Amino acid sequence: MSNSAKKRLDYLDVSKVLAIYLVTFAHCAQVLCGEKFPTLLVSKDSFISVNMAIFMIASGFVMNLDKMKATPLKDYILQKAFRLLLPMTTWYAVMCVVTRSVPNAPTYWSLYWYLGAMFVCLSLIKLLTTVTSSTFLVCVLSVLILTLMPMISFERSCYMMPFLWVGYGLRHIIDRINIFPIVFLLIIYAVLYYFWDINYSIYVSPFHIWNADAHAILALLFRFAIGTIGGVGIICLLRMLISHRAFAWLKSVAKYGPYTLGFYTMSFVLNAILVRVLWHTNWFISKPGWLDLASLVVTTLMMILMYWIQKMLEKNKISGALFLGLFQADSVPTKEGRNARRDGQGE
Repeated sequence: MSNSAKKRLDYLDVSKVLAIYLVTFAHCAQVLCGEKFPTLLVSKDSFISVNMAIFMIASGFVMNLDKMKATPLKDYILQKAFRLLLPMTTWYAVMCVVTRSVPNAPTYWSLYWYLGAMFVCLSLIKLLTTVTSSTFLVCVLSVLILTLMPMISFERSCYMMPFLWVGYGLRHIIDRINIFPIVFLLIIYAVLYYFWDINYSIYVSPFHIWNADAHAILALLFRFAIGTIGGVGIICLLRMLISHRAFAWLKSVAKYGPYTLGFYTMSFVLNAILVRVLWHTNWFISKPGWLDLASLVVTTLMMILMYWIQKMLEKNKISGALFLGLFQADSVPTKEGRNARRDGQGE
């Protein structure tokens, strides 16, 4: 898989685009109906079961341990801080200006928890690679360390770490996965999806090993199972579909894959603006069906707008660094240079 680090994989990019669309769709629905967990497609925020798992599995798929080991610890952590934490801080500052308020630190981390979790996971893996050269030990220790920590400030990191390693393992076997295991995985996911309940989510039932009860353990196992089975099944399905002529159009979707970090960080700002508008007009949608339709329309318009804004920002080195995390010294405002600097593949 060494060549895959040098060339983007279309099916991974399409997987990430699907995941970020579901994330944005769910957030838009929350804003449009004024509820934390709106009813979408019959289930209570059912997209939570798989969307973030897809992101983490895709990141683990392209995790380059050899490159990670060759990079000095300080340099690696600084690179990830600039790549992940700087854009979310910049967009958070923009949101504070737009809303004319300064939410507290827990709100800051809860909004962008995925990027905080990614930073913690990758930094810990890098730290462990300086202690042992065994990939197996790094995997086991990284999961155990985060699981055993009582109440880490970067919440939900212990939940995301296993998905990172699922993706890393998937990279080594994906060439041997054909249609039959894919169908099997998707059937199992559909069954688990039927039994999905918002109480199984990390938002309602966070897991801390020192005060875990039976419900917390059940929720942990269920969301890991549905996230892994659904995430792996969807990524493998897209890999199979994109190779067929009938689904060649998916390759045009892949071009948005390098922009998922920007979609994620910027969407909170746009949703904050939307909240202000809705509160002033007192116009909320709570009726199922209409909420789905309105959320689809608003999400699509937001994605188009966010893509256009990113295309503008990346043309300038300073704005690209502050808002998009494109900070490498050898960066140039060309298509090839921008894609090489973006998130996801070749970590």
